[in-house]
Amino acid sequence: MINKIKIFSGFAVLVLFTVIIAGADTLVLKSGKKYKGTISRSAPGKVAIRTRQAKMEFDDSKVSFKLTKMTPPKNAEKAFKLIKDKKYAQAEPLFSKWLKRYNNLPVTWFERSLYGVGVCLANQGKTKEAAPILQKLLDEFPKTRYRNEAEYWLIELQLSGSPGPELEKKLKDLVENSQTSDRIRAKAHQGLAKYYESINQPEKALEEYVSIIVLHGDVDELQESTQARCADLFLQAGRTNEATFYYKQIIEAYPNTGSAKSAEKKLLSINNVKGE
Repeated sequence: MINKIKIFSGFAVLVLFTVIIAGADTLVLKSGKKYKGTISRSAPGKVAIRTRQAKMEFDDSKVSFKLTKMTPPKNAEKAFKLIKDKKYAQAEPLFSKWLKRYNNLPVTWFERSLYGVGVCLANQGKTKEAAPILQKLLDEFPKTRYRNEAEYWLIELQLSGSPGPELEKKLKDLVENSQTSDRIRAKAHQGLAKYYESINQPEKALEEYVSIIVLHGDVDELQESTQARCADLFLQAGRTNEATFYYKQIIEAYPNTGSAKSAEKKLLSINNVKGE
């Protein structure tokens, strides 16, 4: 019986070791040598791998990152689910741990860690910390699958600061770039509108808001607030017919919302002035 237990225990350890090795990272050098273990960034320009026997370090120039394979972190599924569930404060430490491990390595998990940390910080209102991380994501991975969301948040974050001519140029470039998605182009129009409002140019702001409604009506998340701003700006300009049109649109499209209730009051005020 004891011998059977020993045999089983030995088999279990062997299976466990096999699973660990099978799930390990594979560092491939340009010389063709391969090492299995856990890869991490040890210092600028240095890659480390911890194997069963030892921890080794190599210059980036000696590593074939194209052939090197990284296994997903154990908590990968949990981290992304936390973001999906909007539990950003809980997700941030997990992504931050990845960022430290994969920092500046040209691998997918560095890309994902930048995205995770940036989005978590942005959703917690940590503007100063989020913006450079999201910008680094775009700089390091120009073709990242997270480009649209990163650009969307960068516009939002930059507008929350002190927008200036540099931001105006960037937003115009996004609008004119044929590669920009409809969602980001609509967000860029919104950014320009808010910028023009901040420098007291309501006519230009109105043009940008109208562009969102006319050209990007399918970007639902911006329609309610955009129509409300259009109505208010038309009213400020004394163009009550246009303002009335948009207020009625809001009441019909978004009943029982704060925007609809505000629109009803303003519409009543317009009608009282007209004597209706």
